[in-house]
Amino acid sequence: KRLVHSDSSGVCESSSTLQALLVMIAVFRVILFVFPALIAATDQLLLELEQELGTSRRQALEVRAAPIKELLRPIFSALPRPGGAGLGRAASRYALHRHFVQEKGWFVKGLQELDPTGGLSNNSVSPVEILQDRVPASVKAVFQRHLDEHGLELSELALLAAALEELVHRETMSVVGSAFRAKRVPLIGRVNVDEVGPLLDYMMMSHILEIANISGTSIDRTVDPKEYLQGKRLMEDIYPNWPKTQKFLRDIQGTVAPAERGSLSFEDLTHIIEEVLEHYGRFHNGECLDMKTDLLKMEGQCPGQVDLPRFYSASLYDDKWQYSESLDYLRALGALDESQPGRTGVVVSNYVLGASNCIGTSRYYAQCCVDPCDNIMAKLEKALAAPEASPADVAAAVAAVLPPSSASPGILRRRLFEVAWVNGGKVPLHGRLFAQWLHHAYPQECPVPPVASNQLRQELPRDFTLRTGKDYIASAEEMMNFAPTKVDLNVLSNRPCELAWTSGEELLEAPAGSGGLGVSSGCALAFGAASVTLMVLVVALRLRMRQASARGPLLAAEATGTVV
Repeated sequence: KRLVHSDSSGVCESSSTLQALLVMIAVFRVILFVFPALIAATDQLLLELEQELGTSRRQALEVRAAPIKELLRPIFSALPRPGGAGLGRAASRYALHRHFVQEKGWFVKGLQELDPTGGLSNNSVSPVEILQDRVPASVKAVFQRHLDEHGLELSELALLAAALEELVHRETMSVVGSAFRAKRVPLIGRVNVDEVGPLLDYMMMSHILEIANISGTSIDRTVDPKEYLQGKRLMEDIYPNWPKTQKFLRDIQGTVAPAERGSLSFEDLTHIIEEVLEHYGRFHNGECLDMKTDLLKMEGQCPGQVDLPRFYSASLYDDKWQYSESLDYLRALGALDESQPGRTGVVVSNYVLGASNCIGTSRYYAQCCVDPCDNIMAKLEKALAAPEASPADVAAAVAAVLPPSSASPGILRRRLFEVAWVNGGKVPLHGRLFAQWLHHAYPQECPVPPVASNQLRQELPRDFTLRTGKDYIASAEEMMNFAPTKVDLNVLSNRPCELAWTSGEELLEAPAGSGGLGVSSGCALAFGAASVTLMVLVVALRLRMRQASARGPLLAAEATGTVV
């Protein structure tokens, strides 16, 4: 009777309690129903790859992917995943880019296009394109479909990285074979250990000369690069660090294949070259650090910058020939600060990370300088374990895991709250404004991000000239306009300098919309829960249907190339 005579809100509250209980039971059943399908969705990629590549290659990929998965785990956990369990296109490219740069010094083509600021959101480019046309179209379609349906989960991202490493391995075998043929060494049989050194030198010279020839920064354009390979010209003339490189090669050889072995097979040489390429990124980065140290000795009033007259003075009067890029090319690299009237500066971090300092290349990646700001980001990602955080939490993490900044604490705090204000109270770690904040906090380590909606063109020198028709090297006359005489590094400009701060946010992945209306009553809550349950059931049914079709006719259609 009390129930009958109660008001409508009481009926609703009693009804909502019962509905909530029914919803909980339904959700529990849905979890039991969906969970196997979700597990199958994760394993489905391996099943489809096995269908396309065969059991042995699928197993090899899985073995190669296992350690990569653990290396990717921290950054995967910290990246935004607004669409579900997996990473979207931009976030997947960013995660793979960071992985390959940190672990191998590889700037993989198709990920960030050599952009030193990491490149922000561009969902039109798929990370699957790193495989280029070197795998069957059906294999790329498998990865692409998983990316489009639910994003790439951690294990799937590791498999994509492993697939690229497998392609690099094949390329390495091809390089070794080419060196054998050029030196008239038989591919079958064994090579005397005394012949290994010249073979390694030839392969590394080819590696370096390829990029030097297409950039033109070091080689006289009237000279045939083959003259260096044939010993008619000295490599030191165009690559001063060649003796150090030779020592690096001999050290790797001595570790992988000691001289007492007497002779080596083709497979042994391939293993040596793989180890060389595995460690060459870090070796080359030593040269990058030397360059950075040299530039910071010329640092002016602006932290992390070299005034343009000092930069060109080093080239003209101190035999630092590499500091001779034109204004147009420096601007294209994002390394030119023209924010203050009457003063132009070269941003050291952007300059060092620019494409002009890449050396050695393959079909799949370029060997460029490693970004020290990646280590800063990695520490913050590990400390926060989330794609965004409150300004207070970010400040606490910075204080706990990073070295003190030389910038004004008050200004940094104000800028951090400005970033949060633009983003609804949280600081996205992988957005343009926080990248700019890091540059203000650590100007010698972190590059300046481009102005919003103005993506950098990180082009090799030759590509810049082909696109623009402008020279990438400044003439002596152009440099002398800024440095008519040698600049005294002990004399500092009295003009104060404040790093520019530009507004405009760009996020790696757009945050998911909240959607829907806020509710407070028990009836509305129960109705919303029931709606969610119904939606989950529909998704579960689609997963079941997708799983069944993927095991049957869909794979057969993909194998014939009819499904993309």
